[in-house]
Amino acid sequence: MELDSVYRSYRPLLLSIAYRMLGSVTQAEDLVQDAFVTIQQLVSGKDKDGNPILNMKSYLCKIVTNRCLDYLKSAHNQRELYVGPWLPEPLVQHYAVDGIPPSAAGRDPLQTVMLEDTVSYAFLVLLHRLTPVERAVFILREAFDYDYSDIAEFVNKTEAGCRKIYSRLKQKIQTEPPAGLKTSGQSDQLVLRFLHAASTGDMEGLLSILSEDIVLYSDGGGKVTAAVRPVASSQRVLAFIQGLVSKGNGAGAVRLVQVNGQLGFVVSSSSEPFPTVVSFFCSDNRVQEIYLLRNPEKLRHLRLGPDHE
Repeated sequence: MELDSVYRSYRPLLLSIAYRMLGSVTQAEDLVQDAFVTIQQLVSGKDKDGNPILNMKSYLCKIVTNRCLDYLKSAHNQRELYVGPWLPEPLVQHYAVDGIPPSAAGRDPLQTVMLEDTVSYAFLVLLHRLTPVERAVFILREAFDYDYSDIAEFVNKTEAGCRKIYSRLKQKIQTEPPAGLKTSGQSDQLVLRFLHAASTGDMEGLLSILSEDIVLYSDGGGKVTAAVRPVASSQRVLAFIQGLVSKGNGAGAVRLVQVNGQLGFVVSSSSEPFPTVVSFFCSDNRVQEIYLLRNPEKLRHLRLGPDHE
Protein backbone atom coordinates (compact mmCIF):
# COMPACT_ATOMS: atom_id res chain seq x y z
CA MET A 1 0.00 0.00 0.00
CA GLU A 2 1.33 3.46 -0.95
CA LEU A 3 2.22 5.74 1.96
CA ASP A 4 -0.30 8.41 0.92
CA SER A 5 -3.05 5.81 0.93
CA VAL A 6 -1.93 4.49 4.31
CA TYR A 7 -1.95 8.04 5.68
CA ARG A 8 -5.48 8.78 4.45
CA SER A 9 -6.82 5.42 5.57
CA TYR A 10 -5.45 5.18 9.09
CA ARG A 11 -4.76 8.73 10.27
CA PRO A 12 -8.29 9.28 11.72
CA LEU A 13 -8.09 6.02 13.71
CA LEU A 14 -4.61 6.77 15.03
CA LEU A 15 -5.57 10.31 16.01
CA SER A 16 -8.58 8.98 17.89
CA ILE A 17 -6.44 6.49 19.83
CA ALA A 18 -3.74 9.08 20.60
CA TYR A 19 -6.20 11.77 21.70
CA ARG A 20 -7.98 9.39 24.07
CA MET A 21 -4.67 8.19 25.46
CA LEU A 22 -2.98 11.57 25.87
CA GLY A 23 -5.87 14.00 26.35
CA SER A 24 -3.85 16.41 24.22
CA VAL A 25 -4.72 17.55 20.72
CA THR A 26 -1.25 18.86 19.96
CA GLN A 27 0.60 15.82 21.28
CA ALA A 28 -1.76 13.45 19.45
CA GLU A 29 -1.07 15.16 16.14
CA ASP A 30 2.69 15.22 16.71
CA LEU A 31 2.85 11.59 17.79
CA VAL A 32 0.79 10.31 14.86
CA GLN A 33 2.83 12.37 12.41
CA ASP A 34 6.00 10.87 13.91
CA ALA A 35 4.56 7.37 13.47
CA PHE A 36 4.13 7.99 9.74
CA VAL A 37 7.68 9.33 9.49
CA THR A 38 8.81 6.01 11.00
CA ILE A 39 6.80 4.07 8.41
CA GLN A 40 8.26 6.18 5.62
CA GLN A 41 11.77 5.22 6.72
CA LEU A 42 11.10 1.49 6.62
CA VAL A 43 12.53 -0.45 3.72
CA SER A 44 10.47 -2.74 1.46
CA GLY A 45 7.53 -3.08 3.83
CA LYS A 46 9.59 -4.55 6.67
CA ASP A 47 9.71 -3.52 10.31
CA LYS A 48 12.85 -2.31 12.10
CA ASP A 49 13.85 -5.95 12.78
CA GLY A 50 13.59 -6.85 9.11
CA ASN A 51 10.35 -8.81 9.43
CA PRO A 52 7.63 -8.23 6.82
CA ILE A 53 4.70 -6.08 7.97
CA LEU A 54 1.67 -8.28 7.34
CA ASN A 55 -0.95 -5.94 8.77
CA MET A 56 -0.17 -2.24 8.40
CA LYS A 57 -3.18 -1.12 10.45
CA SER A 58 -2.19 -3.23 13.46
CA TYR A 59 1.45 -2.25 13.09
CA LEU A 60 0.58 1.46 13.13
CA CYS A 61 -1.78 1.04 16.08
CA LYS A 62 0.95 -0.74 18.01
CA ILE A 63 3.46 2.03 17.24
CA VAL A 64 1.05 4.76 18.32
CA THR A 65 -0.07 2.91 21.47
CA ASN A 66 3.51 2.22 22.55
CA ARG A 67 4.57 5.79 21.90
CA CYS A 68 1.61 7.08 23.87
CA LEU A 69 2.63 4.85 26.79
CA ASP A 70 6.26 6.01 26.51
CA TYR A 71 5.16 9.64 26.43
CA LEU A 72 2.92 9.21 29.46
CA LYS A 73 5.76 7.57 31.41
CA SER A 74 8.08 10.46 30.60
CA ALA A 75 5.38 12.99 31.50
CA HIS A 76 4.52 11.31 34.81
CA ASN A 77 6.75 13.53 36.94
CA GLN A 78 5.48 16.66 35.20
CA ARG A 79 1.88 15.57 35.85
CA GLU A 80 2.66 15.09 39.55
CA LEU A 81 4.03 18.63 39.70
CA TYR A 82 1.06 20.08 37.82
CA VAL A 83 -0.59 22.97 39.66
CA GLY A 84 -4.22 22.16 40.46
CA PRO A 85 -6.54 19.62 38.77
CA TRP A 86 -5.41 18.35 35.37
CA LEU A 87 -8.04 18.33 32.60
CA PRO A 88 -7.66 17.11 28.99
CA GLU A 89 -7.73 19.43 26.00
CA PRO A 90 -11.25 19.81 24.59
CA LEU A 91 -12.57 19.50 21.06
CA VAL A 92 -14.83 22.51 20.54
CA GLN A 93 -17.44 23.10 17.84
CA HIS A 94 -19.69 26.05 17.22
CA TYR A 95 -23.17 25.32 18.51
CA ALA A 96 -25.78 24.20 15.96
CA VAL A 97 -28.37 26.91 15.28
CA ASP A 98 -31.73 26.33 13.59
CA GLY A 99 -30.77 22.86 12.50
CA ILE A 100 -27.53 23.95 10.83
CA PRO A 101 -24.79 21.42 11.69
CA PRO A 102 -21.93 22.75 13.84
CA SER A 103 -18.54 23.36 12.30
CA ALA A 104 -15.18 22.79 13.93
CA ALA A 105 -14.05 25.90 15.72
CA GLY A 106 -11.28 27.38 13.62
CA ARG A 107 -11.39 24.28 11.36
CA ASP A 108 -8.69 22.57 13.40
CA PRO A 109 -7.48 19.50 11.44
CA LEU A 110 -7.74 17.06 14.32
CA GLN A 111 -11.20 18.30 15.25
CA THR A 112 -12.38 17.98 11.66
CA VAL A 113 -11.20 14.36 11.60
CA MET A 114 -12.82 13.53 14.91
CA LEU A 115 -16.18 15.34 14.80
CA GLU A 116 -18.05 12.11 14.16
CA ASP A 117 -15.84 9.95 16.39
CA THR A 118 -15.22 11.28 19.84
CA VAL A 119 -16.11 10.69 23.47
CA SER A 120 -17.85 12.96 25.92
CA TYR A 121 -15.55 15.26 27.85
CA ALA A 122 -16.68 13.72 31.15
CA PHE A 123 -15.67 10.27 29.92
CA LEU A 124 -12.33 11.59 28.70
CA VAL A 125 -11.72 12.96 32.20
CA LEU A 126 -12.60 9.55 33.61
CA LEU A 127 -10.14 7.79 31.29
CA HIS A 128 -7.31 9.94 32.60
CA ARG A 129 -7.95 8.74 36.13
CA LEU A 130 -6.77 5.30 34.97
CA THR A 131 -3.17 4.20 34.64
CA PRO A 132 -1.75 4.48 31.10
CA VAL A 133 -1.88 0.70 30.52
CA GLU A 134 -5.44 0.45 31.90
CA ARG A 135 -6.41 3.31 29.62
CA ALA A 136 -4.86 1.64 26.58
CA VAL A 137 -6.58 -1.70 27.24
CA PHE A 138 -9.96 -0.09 27.84
CA ILE A 139 -9.78 2.27 24.84
CA LEU A 140 -8.62 -0.38 22.38
CA ARG A 141 -11.29 -2.84 23.51
CA GLU A 142 -14.23 -0.55 24.27
CA ALA A 143 -13.85 2.10 21.58
CA PHE A 144 -12.20 0.14 18.79
CA ASP A 145 -13.24 -3.47 19.54
CA TYR A 146 -9.75 -4.92 19.18
CA ASP A 147 -9.23 -8.60 19.99
CA TYR A 148 -7.48 -9.28 23.28
CA SER A 149 -4.65 -10.97 21.40
CA ASP A 150 -3.95 -7.74 19.49
CA ILE A 151 -4.26 -5.59 22.62
CA ALA A 152 -1.85 -7.88 24.46
CA GLU A 153 0.72 -7.40 21.70
CA PHE A 154 0.21 -3.63 21.65
CA VAL A 155 0.76 -3.16 25.40
CA ASN A 156 3.19 -6.05 26.00
CA LYS A 157 0.88 -7.89 28.39
CA THR A 158 -0.64 -11.38 28.33
CA GLU A 159 -4.04 -11.90 26.75
CA ALA A 160 -5.40 -13.14 30.09
CA GLY A 161 -4.02 -10.08 31.82
CA CYS A 162 -5.72 -7.76 29.34
CA ARG A 163 -9.04 -9.57 29.80
CA LYS A 164 -8.75 -9.14 33.55
CA ILE A 165 -7.93 -5.45 33.27
CA TYR A 166 -10.85 -4.79 30.94
CA SER A 167 -13.33 -6.80 33.02
CA ARG A 168 -12.37 -4.96 36.20
CA LEU A 169 -12.57 -1.54 34.54
CA LYS A 170 -15.88 -2.35 32.85
CA GLN A 171 -17.48 -3.10 36.21
CA LYS A 172 -15.98 0.02 37.77
CA ILE A 173 -16.92 2.36 34.95
CA GLN A 174 -20.56 1.24 34.74
CA THR A 175 -21.38 3.73 37.49
CA GLU A 176 -19.31 6.54 36.00
CA PRO A 177 -20.04 9.16 33.29
CA PRO A 178 -21.19 7.50 30.04
CA ALA A 179 -18.97 7.51 26.97
CA GLY A 180 -21.79 8.37 24.57
CA LEU A 181 -21.40 11.30 22.24
CA LYS A 182 -25.07 12.16 21.87
CA THR A 183 -26.23 14.79 24.33
CA SER A 184 -29.81 14.55 25.57
CA GLY A 185 -32.32 17.38 25.48
CA GLN A 186 -32.52 17.13 29.26
CA SER A 187 -28.78 17.76 29.60
CA ASP A 188 -29.02 20.68 27.18
CA GLN A 189 -31.79 22.22 29.27
CA LEU A 190 -29.76 21.83 32.45
CA VAL A 191 -26.81 23.63 30.86
CA LEU A 192 -29.07 26.43 29.62
CA ARG A 193 -30.72 26.74 33.04
CA PHE A 194 -27.27 26.80 34.67
CA LEU A 195 -26.10 29.58 32.36
CA HIS A 196 -29.27 31.63 32.88
CA ALA A 197 -29.19 31.27 36.67
CA ALA A 198 -25.48 32.10 36.93
CA SER A 199 -25.73 35.12 34.63
CA THR A 200 -28.80 36.56 36.41
CA GLY A 201 -27.61 35.83 39.94
CA ASP A 202 -30.42 33.36 40.62
CA MET A 203 -28.54 31.33 43.20
CA GLU A 204 -31.63 29.45 44.38
CA GLY A 205 -32.39 28.38 40.82
CA LEU A 206 -28.77 27.37 40.38
CA LEU A 207 -28.73 25.32 43.58
CA SER A 208 -31.85 23.46 42.45
CA ILE A 209 -30.05 21.89 39.49
CA LEU A 210 -26.80 20.97 41.25
CA SER A 211 -26.29 17.47 42.61
CA GLU A 212 -25.58 17.44 46.34
CA ASP A 213 -22.24 15.75 45.72
CA ILE A 214 -21.30 17.79 42.65
CA VAL A 215 -17.59 18.40 41.98
CA LEU A 216 -16.17 21.37 40.09
CA TYR A 217 -12.70 21.08 38.49
CA SER A 218 -10.83 24.22 37.43
CA ASP A 219 -7.65 23.80 35.36
CA GLY A 220 -5.41 26.85 35.16
CA GLY A 221 -2.17 24.88 35.16
CA GLY A 222 -0.53 27.55 37.30
CA LYS A 223 -0.73 29.93 34.31
CA VAL A 224 -3.93 31.77 35.26
CA THR A 225 -6.15 32.04 38.32
CA ALA A 226 -8.02 28.82 39.09
CA ALA A 227 -9.03 26.69 42.07
CA VAL A 228 -6.03 24.53 43.00
CA ARG A 229 -8.25 21.77 44.39
CA PRO A 230 -11.56 20.30 43.20
CA VAL A 231 -14.56 22.07 44.74
CA ALA A 232 -16.95 19.46 46.18
CA SER A 233 -20.61 19.65 47.36
CA SER A 234 -23.45 21.80 46.08
CA GLN A 235 -23.02 24.48 48.72
CA ARG A 236 -19.29 24.91 48.06
CA VAL A 237 -19.76 24.93 44.28
CA LEU A 238 -22.58 27.47 44.66
CA ALA A 239 -20.34 29.69 46.80
CA PHE A 240 -17.51 29.34 44.26
CA ILE A 241 -19.77 30.39 41.36
CA GLN A 242 -21.27 33.19 43.44
CA GLY A 243 -17.75 34.42 44.14
CA LEU A 244 -16.92 34.47 40.43
CA VAL A 245 -20.09 36.38 39.63
CA SER A 246 -19.60 38.92 42.44
CA LYS A 247 -15.99 39.56 41.41
CA GLY A 248 -17.02 40.06 37.82
CA ASN A 249 -14.98 37.05 36.65
CA GLY A 250 -18.04 35.78 34.85
CA ALA A 251 -18.44 39.05 32.96
CA GLY A 252 -17.74 39.12 29.27
CA ALA A 253 -19.00 37.45 26.15
CA VAL A 254 -20.65 34.06 26.68
CA ARG A 255 -21.07 31.79 23.66
CA LEU A 256 -22.72 28.39 23.45
CA VAL A 257 -20.51 25.68 21.95
CA GLN A 258 -20.30 21.92 21.80
CA VAL A 259 -17.46 20.51 23.87
CA ASN A 260 -16.61 16.99 22.68
CA GLY A 261 -20.09 16.75 21.18
CA GLN A 262 -21.99 18.04 24.21
CA LEU A 263 -23.41 21.44 25.09
CA GLY A 264 -21.15 23.82 26.98
CA PHE A 265 -20.07 27.42 26.63
CA VAL A 266 -17.07 29.69 26.24
CA VAL A 267 -16.55 32.80 28.35
CA SER A 268 -14.35 35.47 26.79
CA SER A 269 -13.10 38.72 28.31
CA SER A 270 -11.16 41.63 26.86
CA SER A 271 -8.92 41.51 29.93
CA GLU A 272 -7.71 37.96 29.21
CA PRO A 273 -6.00 36.69 26.04
CA PHE A 274 -7.62 33.24 26.27
CA PRO A 275 -11.21 32.28 27.05
CA THR A 276 -12.55 29.75 29.56
CA VAL A 277 -14.18 26.61 28.18
CA VAL A 278 -16.95 25.32 30.46
CA SER A 279 -18.42 21.82 30.13
CA PHE A 280 -20.60 19.54 32.23
CA PHE A 281 -21.52 16.01 33.18
CA CYS A 282 -25.27 15.80 33.81
CA SER A 283 -27.18 12.81 35.11
CA ASP A 284 -30.47 12.16 36.96
CA ASN A 285 -31.67 15.67 36.01
CA ARG A 286 -28.81 17.26 37.95
CA VAL A 287 -25.39 18.70 37.13
CA GLN A 288 -22.92 16.17 38.57
CA GLU A 289 -19.56 17.62 37.48
CA ILE A 290 -18.40 20.96 36.06
CA TYR A 291 -15.12 21.45 34.18
CA LEU A 292 -13.55 24.91 33.79
CA LEU A 293 -10.61 24.79 31.42
CA ARG A 294 -8.54 27.96 31.71
CA ASN A 295 -4.96 26.81 31.05
CA PRO A 296 -3.87 28.83 27.97
CA GLU A 297 -1.53 26.07 26.81
CA LYS A 298 -4.52 23.73 26.43
CA LEU A 299 -6.50 26.28 24.42
CA ARG A 300 -3.89 27.24 21.84
CA HIS A 301 -5.15 24.61 19.37
CA LEU A 302 -8.58 26.28 19.39
CA ARG A 303 -9.53 29.45 17.57
CA LEU A 304 -12.19 30.86 19.83
CA GLY A 305 -11.53 34.57 19.73
CA PRO A 306 -13.84 37.13 18.09
CA ASP A 307 -11.88 36.96 14.84
CA HIS A 308 -12.98 33.36 14.41
CA GLU A 309 -16.72 33.67 15.03
